[in-house]
Amino acid sequence: MNLPAPLAVYRRLLKTFGPQGWWPVTPPRGVRPRYVPGSDGRLSERQRLEVCVGAILTQNTNWGNVEKALSRLHGDGIRDLRDFQGLRRARLEGLIRSSGYYRQKAIKLMEFVRHLSRRGGRVGDWLGSDLPALRSELLGLHGIGPETADSILLYAAHRPAFVIDAYTLRIGARLGWWRRADYERAQTYIARRVPRDASLYNEMHALFVALAKKHCRKLPLCPGCPLKEVCRHGHSR
Repeated sequence: MNLPAPLAVYRRLLKTFGPQGWWPVTPPRGVRPRYVPGSDGRLSERQRLEVCVGAILTQNTNWGNVEKALSRLHGDGIRDLRDFQGLRRARLEGLIRSSGYYRQKAIKLMEFVRHLSRRGGRVGDWLGSDLPALRSELLGLHGIGPETADSILLYAAHRPAFVIDAYTLRIGARLGWWRRADYERAQTYIARRVPRDASLYNEMHALFVALAKKHCRKLPLCPGCPLKEVCRHGHSR
């Protein structure tokens, strides 16, 4: 069978699941992040910082645990860069404990905050700089790998950096796009076949996550999957 084009896969998933509203952010007077389907990527400075913090906290855990950590931070009045700058590490560890690996993540967050302060203190201004150089800069920070860097670029800065996670690698392998692709190869494969647009990248990645949670699990649930007709793995089953 012919390989399905990434854009055709995106359209099928969008028709099935609808807009996802990812990345969820906390409203001005709220405490918990909310999904806003159809968002145009316009975020306040505080929300951009929240996305950066969330991208670090979500490493090796699920979003529910991150949401609890963010809610505790907000409930304790930790919302702006200045609030983070005044935090002692022990207190930060306690607030983000639900996210797992909280000691390591506290160190990563404090390093990120220090770097942001050195770069002027405004997330929007910093993340608006030259994209390749900015990505390299992010990758040079302690504890920030490609997935976290691209999540910050795509969701906090609304820059066209496609995020590759374990879900995307699994779905791509089952569709036949690759066998054992690494991060950069998988990212290049999709970027060459999809228009370079941050809104499209945002929705497409979120739809992959939705598909992976409902159907394309480690033990796949192929019946009812919107991609079964075009999926090599689905056909083989």
